[in-house]
Amino acid sequence: MDPYDPIPDPGPPDTGAHDSALPGEHPPLRDARRAVLQRVYATKETAADQLISAAERIRAEAFRSGDDFTIRQAQQLSRSLERAAVYLHGHTIDQITGDATQAVQSKPWQAVAIAFLVGVIFGRSFRRDA
Repeated sequence: MDPYDPIPDPGPPDTGAHDSALPGEHPPLRDARRAVLQRVYATKETAADQLISAAERIRAEAFRSGDDFTIRQAQQLSRSLERAAVYLHGHTIDQITGDATQAVQSKPWQAVAIAFLVGVIFGRSFRRDA
């Protein structure tokens, strides 16, 4: 549970969880929060499904190439993508957030480096689009 968010994660959408309002919470606010969480969970499921599709496409392209080294590398990458998809399917947003927080706390310099690289990549892509 997030100490800054008094409303617990309701779990996957349409479970009926957290239907009661907190004292002082307005129904429109509760409905907006529920809608956002449903979109977040739908996006998470879509991302997991896309990871599985990407793994299948990578594996198929590697087999088409016929190169043993390429096939082995594609198999390894595909397994990693499939593990990520299984993780997304099997964890709530709160669990994913907790795991990410723990990973950043255990390796802060690696997290900073990754964030920097992602920023550079996005910055270059936006610069090209402009």
